[in-house]
Amino acid sequence: MSTPAASTPQPQPTGFGASSIFQPATQPREQNENHPIWSLAYYAKFFDVDTSQVMERCFASVIPKDNFLDVMGGSPDLYGPFWIATTVIFVLFVTSSVVDSINAYINKTTYSYDIFHLSFAFGAIYSYAFLVPLMVWGATKYFGCQPDLLEMLALYGYALTIWIPVSVLSVIPIELARWILLGIGAGFSGVFLIRNMYPVLSRAEAQIAKIILILVILFHGVLALILKYKFFAYNVGAAPPSTSPDTPPSS
Repeated sequence: MSTPAASTPQPQPTGFGASSIFQPATQPREQNENHPIWSLAYYAKFFDVDTSQVMERCFASVIPKDNFLDVMGGSPDLYGPFWIATTVIFVLFVTSSVVDSINAYINKTTYSYDIFHLSFAFGAIYSYAFLVPLMVWGATKYFGCQPDLLEMLALYGYALTIWIPVSVLSVIPIELARWILLGIGAGFSGVFLIRNMYPVLSRAEAQIAKIILILVILFHGVLALILKYKFFAYNVGAAPPSTSPDTPPSS
């Protein structure tokens, strides 16, 4: 009588889906063709999503009823993160330009676009959307957390969704309201990131996990402060009249 063959041990999942709590609902799509990393076809699979999927993921990042990895179905993308980051940049520039034009009208001065706002927004948002997750991925990878780079980029990209309505509403010329909006944006996106990154961070030693978590929160706080003092620090109101050197002061 032949003995049954020993079962081959199955490899453990890696990335954010390695935790049973955040297990993906479906398996990642199979790639039928192999393409070299320098070809465009290699990156096409990262943009293989439709508008309804992107909108579903945006909504899930703002109101996380379900685990985000389940929403992505094991198929994270770069299409949504790229366009969300680009939209945030555009909205920041437009809203800050609108407020600057209102200030110029009230103060009876000539308004001119400040292109530096646009370039600054590009640098700040794209760095947070792509450079910061790359650094976090490198740190977690170094300490053996088995992170997935594409999932990390998707998390940071979709976490920016909340800043689109916050940026639009921050045109309101009420300082307290803008601080509340800033807190909502930072709170929602911060909880979203930490909730979905925790399974990866928990694989490292407790002290290392705390340090990486502190760095994640620090980068997130820096972004919120940059947005507040560079784009949300509006001063809508008339400027005090200037006194000409030739005009004697009134008694």
